[in-house]
Amino acid sequence: MKRRLSQKITIFVLLILLLIISTMVLFSYHFFKNFYKEHLSHEVYEELRAYTSMIENGYDEEVISYFIIEKNRERHAHLVYFSPDFELIYSSHPISDQWLSQYEEWVKYQYQTGGETLEYVDTGIDFHIPHIWAYQPIYKEGQLTGLFFIDKDTGEFEKAKMQLFFLLFSMGLFAFIIGIALTLYLTKVISMPLIKMGETTREIAKGDFDTKLTVYGEDEVGQLAEDIRVMTKQLKDFRDSKRQFISHISHDLRTPITYIKGYSAVMKDAPTVDDKEWRRNLDVIYNEAKRMEYLVSDLFQLTKLEEGKIILHKEKVNVLPWLEAIVATRQLMLDNLSIHCEAISTNNEITVCIDQQRLGQAVINILENSIRYTPKGGSIKIVVVEKETDVIIEISDTGVGIGKEDLPYIFERFYRVDKSRSRESGGSGLGLAIVKEIVEVHNGSVDVKSEEGKGTSFYIKIPKGE
Repeated sequence: MKRRLSQKITIFVLLILLLIISTMVLFSYHFFKNFYKEHLSHEVYEELRAYTSMIENGYDEEVISYFIIEKNRERHAHLVYFSPDFELIYSSHPISDQWLSQYEEWVKYQYQTGGETLEYVDTGIDFHIPHIWAYQPIYKEGQLTGLFFIDKDTGEFEKAKMQLFFLLFSMGLFAFIIGIALTLYLTKVISMPLIKMGETTREIAKGDFDTKLTVYGEDEVGQLAEDIRVMTKQLKDFRDSKRQFISHISHDLRTPITYIKGYSAVMKDAPTVDDKEWRRNLDVIYNEAKRMEYLVSDLFQLTKLEEGKIILHKEKVNVLPWLEAIVATRQLMLDNLSIHCEAISTNNEITVCIDQQRLGQAVINILENSIRYTPKGGSIKIVVVEKETDVIIEISDTGVGIGKEDLPYIFERFYRVDKSRSRESGGSGLGLAIVKEIVEVHNGSVDVKSEEGKGTSFYIKIPKGE
């Protein structure tokens, strides 16, 4: 079974929480334990110093006995005053011989070997809780007059230590539970939109582009949801475009095929041969076959352009003579419609690095489009303008113009501004789509401005290149 993202996040966060809280609890425990231990040791040292000071300053024996015996009777500490020969002089509590022997041996050993004056010990005599044993030698005029010893029970310290541990453990457990609750909530908040997006993408994968994704936000998840919505719209547009493309191509191929098939059948089944009728039928068949050839050629070229399989052979070209040569190839069409066409420029030495054949086809497609929609006696003007990094070719006509509602779509495949025009007079519907692809392959752009009844202007912008 696959582990969900929310489970992975939860496990990861809980492990991190557990590690952090455990580290903090243990660190705090050891810190406060050592702090309290040092405080306890300091307290024992100060107490020893106070008593030895009293003895060294010659206090009365009754006063010393009072402080040693009476003041410590209720405390968990044994205070013992030894002579220089390690014989008992005073004791705050009754001491068994076994304990007294342990005390004498420890004080004697530490004094004679120069060992520690304070030590945490566990002798095993009647107690299991560590005790603090400490001693302080007493000197008068450089002579040892006695040794003061203290046996302090650390039971209160151990009790405080356990209370501290349980307090820290309780705080850590509480923080861990809160962390679990917050993690589960946050992972749910994060994973739910992802689950919805996953369900939506699966529906999209099945071809349902009308499904709605209701995840929004300003964070990365919201941006991902917005990207999915954009992708869905693009896929839907692509599907619709594909369907429309298939519909258009089917219609455009069916019409000439119908003509060819029909006229061929007439000629095949004719009882007699009429040269005039046969020639007319053959002309129709030839023209329809030629139109099919143009259509298939345009489709093939457009497909290669869209797939980036066109290899450009760029060279430096003087733009104005090149455009004049293109106009000359369509002069017969211009003359038949009495349309005046000229190419002009303020600078006759403008050059640009292009593939003459490919970009020339784009200019021809726009020029033929202008000729097709410009009435007799109209005019077409081609103007070349040089900018800092680009060259702009403007092709303007005085034709019928294009409506505002059609302008955004004129570079789409098979789109026709005048839906009533026949395929014979309206072309294949691929010309401007090819123009756009050719110009973009040159790293340029094409734009159009038009006003119905006044004319249309196309603007081809091409980088100068090397």
